[in-house]
Amino acid sequence: MANLSDYFTLNKSLYPSSGLQFYVFDSTKESAFINDCLIPFRKAYIPDADLNERIKIFGGKRADEIMELLPDPGDVMSGDFGEILTFYLACQIWSPNVNVCPMKWRFKDKKKAPSHYTDIILFEFADLKNPSSNDALFTYEVKTRSTKLGNKPYQKHTKKSFVTYKDGKDECTILEAVFDANKDAIERAAETIPYLKIRCKDLKLVDLYNQINRFSNPCVTTYRKEHNAVAIIDTSTIKEQIARMPSDLLSAHPKVSNVYCVPINNLKKIYQQVYHDMPNKA
Repeated sequence: MANLSDYFTLNKSLYPSSGLQFYVFDSTKESAFINDCLIPFRKAYIPDADLNERIKIFGGKRADEIMELLPDPGDVMSGDFGEILTFYLACQIWSPNVNVCPMKWRFKDKKKAPSHYTDIILFEFADLKNPSSNDALFTYEVKTRSTKLGNKPYQKHTKKSFVTYKDGKDECTILEAVFDANKDAIERAAETIPYLKIRCKDLKLVDLYNQINRFSNPCVTTYRKEHNAVAIIDTSTIKEQIARMPSDLLSAHPKVSNVYCVPINNLKKIYQQVYHDMPNKA
């Protein structure tokens, strides 16, 4: 089984003035990619030991137990696919030194809803036993869109008494990813840590609790922070996505460290096939 990152290549010639980093999918290896996704994606929802224990205790079939955890077709499935793919790309390419990597999809309380708070949060411990200023926290905000962009601009939310950056701009997945990655930087990353600690207590994950707890008070323990945005899109929409990207998007959100764009041919077909095959083959 190959690393999922093996199917993606950094292409520096794509829209070089955009400020984005493009990781392009090798569409000639679509079938192999789908097959290599099955076990890593299933493990994002439940590890081997827990799956085997469920089967042993409740006597269900393996496929049924896996299916019970997976989202139904639609926005949540699309979103989960993009987030889990990003999790592996981040761990394997973009933040290769992380060593504490919570799989938040295991903590979901509703299969029909996305995971709470920051999409992906990863930790780098210079020393697993002792806090250090060399420790780091990474977040990844992921937006996935496999269909064409809509034609209506973003509207002002009725509950907001102020104008936000998105208001009046044309729909754009890259914009959404950067805008929400900025939210991670200013509020959601801090909210994600106590949420994870509570879920660790619920699931009796003592070691993970203690590791995450180290990042609970940045005033006491200093560490580096990096907030990133990821847009996973169908390759057929890339030209329009770039055309709709506001020229000041990156300068208006300086807290966002990196913006990755991952164009994939036949994106909807691929993620639907991954989820279709997972129960019986993972």
